[in-house]
Amino acid sequence: MRRNNMAYKFVISVLVMVSVGLATSQDTSGSPQASSNPCLSSPAGIPGIPGTAGVPGRDGRDGFKGEKGDVGPAGVKGNSGENGLPFVPNIKQCAWNKINDGKDNGLIKECRFNKKASDTALRVLWNGNFRAKSSGGTCTRWYFTFDGRECSDPLPIDTVLHTHSDLNMHFGSSVEGLCFGIPAGRVDIEFRVMTPCSGFPASDAYTGWESVSRMIIEEVPVVPE
Repeated sequence: MRRNNMAYKFVISVLVMVSVGLATSQDTSGSPQASSNPCLSSPAGIPGIPGTAGVPGRDGRDGFKGEKGDVGPAGVKGNSGENGLPFVPNIKQCAWNKINDGKDNGLIKECRFNKKASDTALRVLWNGNFRAKSSGGTCTRWYFTFDGRECSDPLPIDTVLHTHSDLNMHFGSSVEGLCFGIPAGRVDIEFRVMTPCSGFPASDAYTGWESVSRMIIEEVPVVPE
């Protein structure tokens, strides 16, 4: 009985060794050969070529409007500016009684004025009477000059009398205007007459007949636009 069991174990061992030999085989170098069983895995293949990039997608829609943020803290209060100097009126009048000036061309009267600032304007006014006597259509002009030059900012300050009569009539009138761009300092302001003018013949001019004539000069501040 003991012999039979030993024979049985020997047979089983032989069968196991034969099965293992059939499952694997070796080449002459001793390396194991891959099984020819089609159910076993094959080696990984070569990586493929990357594909082209896709078309960019469209822009996304605008997001929802966010909530209003909190009000920020108040800034630091700035320093107070310096107080400006108050504007002091600067005005002058020159007056003459019965000047009775019969000249047709030239200076009638002048008045000297001390302008305090360069960024101010001068307002000038002449009040008196004029005459321009003629036998035909004539022109006489009365006008202001500043140190011998007419105002150019913005325009001359003048008046013109056109007559077509030989009547000896004296008309009361005023000539007034503002002139800008005059520097500070002493300014001689003159009132003058000229004839002929505007392409018309000369007249027999007369200024300040038997009455008071006056020139008023005032320095006025300029308000920026």
